[in-house]
Amino acid sequence: MRFGRVKQACLGLLCVLVLANLHARENPFEPVIQPKEDSFIQKNAKDPFKDLDFKLPSTARILKSITITYQNIDGTIGTKTIPIDESIDWHYPLLLTQKGAILNEDVRYWTIKPFQFFTQGSKFYLYTSSAILRSFVLPSPYRIVLDIEKKDENPSDSVQLGVKYFTKASLGVHKDFYRFVITLDGQYPYEISRDGDYYIISVR
Repeated sequence: MRFGRVKQACLGLLCVLVLANLHARENPFEPVIQPKEDSFIQKNAKDPFKDLDFKLPSTARILKSITITYQNIDGTIGTKTIPIDESIDWHYPLLLTQKGAILNEDVRYWTIKPFQFFTQGSKFYLYTSSAILRSFVLPSPYRIVLDIEKKDENPSDSVQLGVKYFTKASLGVHKDFYRFVITLDGQYPYEISRDGDYYIISVR
């Protein structure tokens, strides 16, 4: 009999504790353990790298190699190791810099009749009143292909551009359209916009 009273008292105390806990929580049906929010928010664009200097400890005598970790345009991570194996003086900092990192915004002009075009930074400006019928990309080397509404002329030519991002432009003729090909110096996403009679091909 006494054991039954003790058991009832324990059950009553347990119910009081459970009710107190539910009352203390703002939402009693919310899980006790909350899922962690992602604390890493990746920026769409980073500031251009300029330089970085750093010192090695006083025991360092030979620089064996340098490993760089980088992020590709598709978000994957890669590494590149450069062997060096040369002696160093630890008193002086090492400097990592990007050669020619300051963008050259000089405007360069070219003509492949009936088209005129110029580049400025990462933008390619193509002057034409004709419509672009379609655009696509070809690899190895990376090229942006523009099929443009054809008029009476039948030109075929190419020019070496030799500027950052854009290495070559060429023009061919098909039955119903011109094919204007822009060869890039690497792999970039691109977009096409229009401003008056200029098509602007932007890479990034």
